[in-house]
Amino acid sequence: MIKQICLLILCFIGSHGGAKAQHSEKDTTAIKGVIIDFFELFSQDDLKYLERNCTSDFELYEVGTRWTNDTLINLINKRKTHKKTWERANEFNFISFKVQKNIAWVGYYNTAHLTNITTQQKRKVRWLESAILVKKKRKWWLVQMHSTVIDK
Repeated sequence: MIKQICLLILCFIGSHGGAKAQHSEKDTTAIKGVIIDFFELFSQDDLKYLERNCTSDFELYEVGTRWTNDTLINLINKRKTHKKTWERANEFNFISFKVQKNIAWVGYYNTAHLTNITTQQKRKVRWLESAILVKKKRKWWLVQMHSTVIDK
């Protein structure tokens, strides 16, 4: 009888552990999607990528500078007034995920593959980045990001 109870408990724990792992995998996929989509802001110069991925109090720390939504809006609006000279393709290598309820911490490498539209000259810029996200109304949102350029 004790063996049957222990087996029943192990089956119960195992089945709930599997459900939790699936939930975490679903969150991980959604979080990756938010980060990847956000960086289209810099490839497409379109503010919709900021609006649909970031909280209203989002902050980006890069090279000793604090960027807010207003900073990013001004940057994109300024870029739109100039002829585009570089195309950007983004590449991500996710290295860590930690999800606790409605908060997530993520670490990843971000690589921008840049191509000059006129000369076809190619450049690559790499960063080591971390992001904090919150889940509100079943959607993940970027709250804060920290970015460090990786020297060649």
